[in-house]
Amino acid sequence: MNTGSRLVSMTLDEVRVAAPSVFADHPWEGVSERYAFIPTASVVESLIAEGWNITAARQQRVLLQDRKEFTRHMLRFRRDDALTLAVGDVLPEIVLTNSHDRGSAYRMDAGLFRLVCTNGLVVDDATFARLSIRHTGNVLDDVRKGADDIAKELPRIMGEVRDMQTIELTPDERGIFAKAAMSLKFDESLPVEPFQVLTARRYGDQKSDLWTTFNVIQENLTKGGLRYVLPAHTTEDGIRVPPRRTRTREVKSIREDTKLNKALWMLAEEMKRLKMA
Repeated sequence: MNTGSRLVSMTLDEVRVAAPSVFADHPWEGVSERYAFIPTASVVESLIAEGWNITAARQQRVLLQDRKEFTRHMLRFRRDDALTLAVGDVLPEIVLTNSHDRGSAYRMDAGLFRLVCTNGLVVDDATFARLSIRHTGNVLDDVRKGADDIAKELPRIMGEVRDMQTIELTPDERGIFAKAAMSLKFDESLPVEPFQVLTARRYGDQKSDLWTTFNVIQENLTKGGLRYVLPAHTTEDGIRVPPRRTRTREVKSIREDTKLNKALWMLAEEMKRLKMA
């Protein structure tokens, strides 16, 4: 996932270029009168005041240009003391998602940032803290508490990572994990093989522990580029289409990316539970 994450904090000017919708000062004209405007910029200022640094910013692509300044956006935050929680090349973060066009509620999730591939993860919220508020009122009073609640969970999340790093998977177990992960994104008819999503993109990821396996699969599914051949077929008009080489697509939607990340985290947690039983 290309979020622009990095160790150096982003300035507000850089955020404005990457995700201009963060700075909307009013909602999109298409929202209802009941829609309560929650300015992301004010939330950002509050988090910065509490010592959270912006490490990434992106916004959803839109077809309607009049929604570009109001669309769904995602920001990632990290505190300087996150380095004390680091596990190898993994740092804990807070992920903020919002929109000003009724496309998304205001929410904050726990996240992980993997330095080796500048890859951002969003952790499933089934067992960890999360703040989610609909656009029905002012949330600034809840921002600090929400951030603090999630920050308290970050050490526990890093403990999960440590556990996954110690769990070795057999080839069969890795294959089962890969097949389950593929079902989250691909149709069963897509001729992509499990070994493709298990193929490491760098030498350091050629390991069989649960944490590395999880990250290799996550990167291959989200970044795309896996080659396959579409078989020959006949269209409804009777036109014969020959076999065609193509590749899987990168996940660019913020909604789809977050959903996929959380589902993969749940699979990894379930595998951990089975291996430690």
